[in-house]
Formats: sequence, C-alpha cells, structure tokens
Amino acid sequence: MAHIRNWTFLILFIFVQLVACGSKVEPTPIPEEPTPLPLPSSTVEVASKIDLTWAKIQETGVMVVGTSIDYPPFAFYKANHQVDGFDVALIREVAARMGVELKFQDMPFNSLIDALQIGQIDVAISAMSATPEREAFVDFSDIYYVGEDAILGTAASAEITTLSQLENSRIGVQSQSVYENWVRQELLEPGLINKRDMYIYAEANQAVKDLRNGRLDYVILDLKPAELAAVDAKLSIVGQGLNSQRFAIATPTNSSELQTAINRALTELQNEGVIEQLAANYLDIENLLPIDPVPQITPHATTNAVGCVDAMAFITHLNLDDKDMTNPPQILPGEAFRKGWRVQNVGTCTWNSTYALTYVDGSEPAASMGGSIIPITGEINSGEFYDFYVDLVAPIIPDTYQGFWSMQNGAEEFFGQRIWVGISVVDPAIVTPAVTPTPTPEINFTVDRTQIKQGECVRFAWEVKNIQAVYFYAENELWDQNGMPGTGYSIECPQETIIYYLRVIQRDGSEDTYAIPIIVQSVAGSPVIEEFVLSPSDQIVLGQCVTIRWIVTEAEVMLSRNDFSLWEGAPIQGYLDDCPPVGTMTYVLEASGPNGTSRVQKNLSVVQGTTETAVLETTPQMTPSLLP
Repeated sequence: MAHIRNWTFLILFIFVQLVACGSKVEPTPIPEEPTPLPLPSSTVEVASKIDLTWAKIQETGVMVVGTSIDYPPFAFYKANHQVDGFDVALIREVAARMGVELKFQDMPFNSLIDALQIGQIDVAISAMSATPEREAFVDFSDIYYVGEDAILGTAASAEITTLSQLENSRIGVQSQSVYENWVRQELLEPGLINKRDMYIYAEANQAVKDLRNGRLDYVILDLKPAELAAVDAKLSIVGQGLNSQRFAIATPTNSSELQTAINRALTELQNEGVIEQLAANYLDIENLLPIDPVPQITPHATTNAVGCVDAMAFITHLNLDDKDMTNPPQILPGEAFRKGWRVQNVGTCTWNSTYALTYVDGSEPAASMGGSIIPITGEINSGEFYDFYVDLVAPIIPDTYQGFWSMQNGAEEFFGQRIWVGISVVDPAIVTPAVTPTPTPEINFTVDRTQIKQGECVRFAWEVKNIQAVYFYAENELWDQNGMPGTGYSIECPQETIIYYLRVIQRDGSEDTYAIPIIVQSVAGSPVIEEFVLSPSDQIVLGQCVTIRWIVTEAEVMLSRNDFSLWEGAPIQGYLDDCPPVGTMTYVLEASGPNGTSRVQKNLSVVQGTTETAVLETTPQMTPSLLP
C-alpha cells in the first residue's frame, strides 16, 4: 500500500466540459466553488492543529464514508442494489447522533487508508482492525466490535489449532488485511509455505469462490463472513480464535474533534444497547465480546517508500446513467453497447499506461458483459480528469445486472472509488429491435452491425414465414446440424472475418440461402486463443459429457456455457469435462488482457438418447484439470 504525507486540506473537485472520448480532460474552474490555494509553508504547522475534516463536515452537513461493499455481513449490496450490513447500519446510527448525512464511497479495502490521507473520504468503516501498523498512518475511534478470525477449508479438511498446520498449503487472504500480514509473518517468512502458494485477492469473496472450486486449500478471514460462506456444504470452518480482531472507525490524523464526535455517538449507542441489537440482527450475536481501548501510537508516518499515493474519484456517468440502480437503462439480450464514465486522479501519483480500469465483480457472473481491461492513454497528473469508455455486450437472459469496475496500478493493486454499469436486459418479445428487412417480404435476416473489433459480439435476427425449415450457421459449420425456429436470434462472437448463412427450405422443397459477412478487425496486443476444441465436436446424447480443451496466450480466462460461467479465472492451458442438459449449447472461451479481449465460441447439440438416462442434476458436473 502506498502512503504519503498528510494533506491538511481537501482539494474541492471541479467539473469540466467533455473534450475527447477516452482521454484526458482539462479542468475548467467553477466560479462558485474556487479551488483553495495551497497554504504557505509558514502556515502548515498552525493548520495541522486544526481539525479541517470536522470543519468541512459541519459546513456541508455531509460525512463521506469509505467502505468495501464486498464483505457480508459487514457491508454488502442487497438484491435491490442498496447498501446494507452491520458496519453500514452502525455508521448510519453514528451519523444520526452527529446530526449529519452520509455519502458512501465503495472502494477496495486496500485503498481506504490512502483515501483518508488525501481527504477523498472523511472516515472509513470496513471491518477494519485497529493495529499499530495502521495507527502509524490514521487515527481510530473507540473499538465498536471485537471479532475472531476463521480458517475456512473444505468439508474434508482437518481441524486447525495452530497456523503452522497450514504448512505447504495454498492459502487465500484479502489484500492489505491483517490476515495477509499474519500469513506473511507466520508462514511465508519462516518458509512454511512457498510464495506461489499465498494468493492475495482484492475481494475476499473471490478467494472463497476459488476455495469452493478447489483452487485453494484454505482461506483466512473474519469469522462472520466465514460463517456465511460455510453455509455451503462444500466448505467448513476448520479453525478460529487464533488472531482476534478489534474493529474501529478510521479517521484522518489530526482529526481529534471528529474522533470526539464519533466516540460520543458510539458511547451513546453502546449504552442504549443499539450496537448489541445491530450485532444480533446482522451478525447473529447475542453477547458481544468485551472491548478494550485502542492504544495510541505516535508519531504518525508522513511518507512511504514510493513517495506518492494512488486515488481515483468518480465524477459522472457520460451515458447510460442508471440513477443509482433505481432506473437502469433497457438493453436487448446480446446487444452491443458502450458505457462511459468520467473520473479524476485525486492522488499524487501520475497515471500512465501501466494503470487501467478493470472489471472486478458483479451481481452475477454474467454482469462482466464481456468488458475488457482499459489501459490509460498518455499521462494523467494529480487533479486531472479522464474519460473511460468500455465496449460491452448485454447478457442473453433478461434480468437486471450490475457490474463493478475498479482502477488498478502497475503493481496490480486496486484503488479508488468503485464505479459500475447497471442495465436491465429486456425480453425481445416485449421490446423488438428495429431491423432493416431483406428484399424478400417473407424472409427477414438482419444483424446489428457487420464490422466489429476482435472480441466483440454481434446479434443476428431472422423472421421467416410459410416455410418448411430454417438453418442458421457459420461458413465453417454443417448447415443440416443447425436447425432453428422460424423466428429467432443468435449472438455470435467471431474471432476472425467470417460469413454467416440463413438457409431456408421452402414448402415445395426449394432452397434459398442468404449470407451476411462479419468483418473482424484485429486488436494489436490482444490475447491469442491458439486452440479451443470440443470433443465430440457437434452432437452428444443426454448423459454424455463433452471434453473442452483450450490454449491461450497470457491472459485472464473465462469459460462459459449458454451465459453460465463454468470456470472463471481458468488456467491459460487446460481442459474441462462438462455434462450439459438437452438443447443447443454455446460454449464461449474469453481471454482478457491489458490491450483487449478475444473470444471464440463453439456450438454443441445435446439430444435425448434412446436409452434410459440418469436424472441430470441442476448444477453441471465438471471435472477441471490442468494440462501436463
């Protein structure tokens, strides 16, 4: 984590007019809100004794709260996309006692202290333990909760009573958490585990997902999130209570008045039993553990080894504003669209091509919508604005989707406010896209666009009346194995320029074939999918499995079937056995890198067999393996 000298004032954000797509935007001052000039050096010592954070909160009536909304039950998004959790409910109660309103900023956990130091947020609450190491950079309120650690393993894992029992294991921890430091000190530095066996995640839920999928042996996190994860019968809490944690609200240094106001509110809430009630509601705890005071450590550090800090602030939606998920824009299934945001570099590091905006999580796997990493173009200095645009493709299944994106620096550390794209995918039967019909009145065959970049998808649609049969297929496929209904659509993600055909069998047996070429422009530096093979390649019987094999260049890999993620974060070379249900299965291999995304899809027909087959489980049976 990068730390810098403490700033003694908050630089007010200023807005600008859009001057270019996906590029640096020069700020234009707003007369009503002039940016304060830096204090002369002779006044720094005097200003450092003034609680400027509390003065700003009192002036605006709003307290900006940073939290990592990916850690249930402390902070999470509900089904209606609203923020909730123990920490969220507690800080709302604290703010009510202080007489101020709240504004939440969703950030990666490892960027919260940086955000405090530069004044991007006023306080941070995110199941954050008050430790001497953190006390060197921020101040803490009184302790509001004492919790335990938990070691999460599989149902078959043995009981763990000492951390040394995790020797030679693959262990997942959240970045910048106390558990990362704990594993480093107790296991990595003594040589009990190899460096490659310590997996560090921006979000704890991704570590839990990989544990569930057999890619880790253990995940170390707080007890309550571990208990929620252990509801899954595949997982089990195999150890706990080896490293208790004391949670507190973090504030900037030299914010004694703000601390006093927060501590006064916490005391009232404690005496009135409100904190205990919140713990019962969110954590299922009737009796809280005793709370000890936080030790004060001085002096505070003012610089770090790097000498600058990374921070990003969201400014505005450039298009497709979802109104905080209260009114997401409607998009058709498989429709390609572009989403734009304006952000500001509010840190002290200069952004360059090693910095990028990347997808981190979503309401469900399909919420990634095929978005690729977007690197910064040029250099963006502190205080400057930048416009990001990402090309996306709406999921196939009608629903509401929310995908979260975060800035990442050259060291692959996430920082700044999380931003998102929210859409509502509507049933095409309800909203029919405008199409340009072909000359034949009984046959309409269209596509939303004929020129795309490598990694993008297109949507074909057709409507054919008074015919005997219809087939839709690519030039490298067998037409007679791709029968379709008279009215339908198909999402295609060609890797290279290719022709798609609609073959129509008339009632008198005559045939008509219509062709639409799709021109695919290659993207320099995008990942290369060297091999993607299904075996069998065209058709199987229900109960039979297909072997999927792939080889790609260095990239983030995802394999899906009919918009269902089979393996997120797959290896660059491997295979998977999948046993799909009856129907037409579309397998998509997606490889994402800094300069773009490449996709290849293969279709497979699954038919009902003539012999009796076993009842297929709702969850697909898969056997992931790495190639030798």
